[in-house]
Amino acid sequence: MPQARVGIVVRTKDRPLFVTRALHAVMAQTARDWQVILVNDGGDPGALAQAIDAAGLSHAFDDQRMTTLNLTASIGRSAAFNRGAETLQTEMVCCLDDDDTWEPAFIAELLRLYDDTKPMAPDLGGVASLVTAVREDIVTEKGRESIVRLGTEGLPAAFTREDFFVNPIAYATYRHDLYPVQWMLNRKAVLACGGFPEAFSVMEDRAFMNRFLQRWRLALLDRPLAYHHRRIQRSGDKAQSVAMNTLDNPSYDWRLFSDLAKIEVNTPQDLTQDTAPLSAIQAGDLIRASAATLLKEVNDETSALWHKINGEAQSLRASIEAVDARIGDVEPRQGADAVPEARVWSLWDAVGGGDIGYRLAVQTPFLTRLELSAPSDQPGLLFHASTAAQRAVLQVPQTEGFMALELSLQDLDPRGLGLRCELVVSGNEGYLFETALSVAHHDRIGRKSHRFEESHVHACPAGGAVKVDRQFPASLLGRSKTAKLSIILPRQAHNFRLVLHDLVVSRLQEA
Repeated sequence: MPQARVGIVVRTKDRPLFVTRALHAVMAQTARDWQVILVNDGGDPGALAQAIDAAGLSHAFDDQRMTTLNLTASIGRSAAFNRGAETLQTEMVCCLDDDDTWEPAFIAELLRLYDDTKPMAPDLGGVASLVTAVREDIVTEKGRESIVRLGTEGLPAAFTREDFFVNPIAYATYRHDLYPVQWMLNRKAVLACGGFPEAFSVMEDRAFMNRFLQRWRLALLDRPLAYHHRRIQRSGDKAQSVAMNTLDNPSYDWRLFSDLAKIEVNTPQDLTQDTAPLSAIQAGDLIRASAATLLKEVNDETSALWHKINGEAQSLRASIEAVDARIGDVEPRQGADAVPEARVWSLWDAVGGGDIGYRLAVQTPFLTRLELSAPSDQPGLLFHASTAAQRAVLQVPQTEGFMALELSLQDLDPRGLGLRCELVVSGNEGYLFETALSVAHHDRIGRKSHRFEESHVHACPAGGAVKVDRQFPASLLGRSKTAKLSIILPRQAHNFRLVLHDLVVSRLQEA
């Protein structure tokens, strides 16, 4: 096959669930001018081959667009990348770790940026995109592992800068930062500056990039086309191998590797005589190194001041929240005002006299009539209710495209008078939500689905509460035997909490 232009080094060790996802991300690229070298850093080659075959990726290895480099013993993440880069013969090289992914346009867009910029900047050594941090978890069901996406996470401002060229001083002082998944570099330039320093177990990409930026420019595409995946648990990431992530290794001396990764402030090694004049390149290196060191000291001082201010602000917020918890909401809450004899269901009657708390699952009823409605299940769905505090909390890690708390109204209106549903919700942060009547619907061939009737939008104020009073006549309830009150949560919300203070269903009064 013709020589590809872009080489992709994928480092892995005994993580088939992740590496097959990464390889699928490569296969999905709109640009086809690539070649993968999969560096198996001492992992089980048989298990890796089996995972590749099970994922339907064998054909890519058969036609040699993907090649496996099996190492009999682990040589570490830095050396694993270097062996892969040395094995390739491509013009460009990318580093896609086995647990990271790309948008399909990643290679095509970065090649376009490189080709457009190179004529104007002959010292251009590579390009990079912006990045999105993805939070995920590994879930085991019936003995089978799967990856569950929990949402995205915010990144420090250093990852969101949109300078056209990465400033080497800003990078050296942590004012600009990059993950390897973001960049595509000239392969010969990478090898010329020594690749990743193999003595480093962590921070190797930062030490490498500091050296790289002393010789070559790096252009930045202002689009997030790369995904850096993070997990809330990493049971198998303790071995010293490419499976490690910088966040997973508290045992390493970070001060040592952080200082080693900096630009050195000393005389260039090839300057053998004290009286010899500095070349322009040597002088530039010293100026940049000195400036980086001075700026880092300023950065450390301002960071320490910021952490102090931020810590005191967090302490103040915690104190305010504690006071709020003792005295209740800032604004007085209204309760349901249906007369007792008209009530047919109440949240607090269902909870009983004590406190309850448990995990939830989608489409699984709890408290007799309540259930969560969503396209799929996810870990971390929790519910707690306290009758004494008149407070029930539903916690959802990620509401995604749709999630609703639904209350079954089935058989609550035997007299055909219609039903009144009252709920009181509050929140520390303001948000919008909807309520509607969910009714079952059958199409012409008998397929069952649900649709919403009488959908209303409500606003819960920050630090306050809102009372919602919905009335559904018997004519509307009669359209379905399984009608439900749907409380539709905000879409694409992360770590959302629905706080209920009352939820009551009562009969409408006779005219």
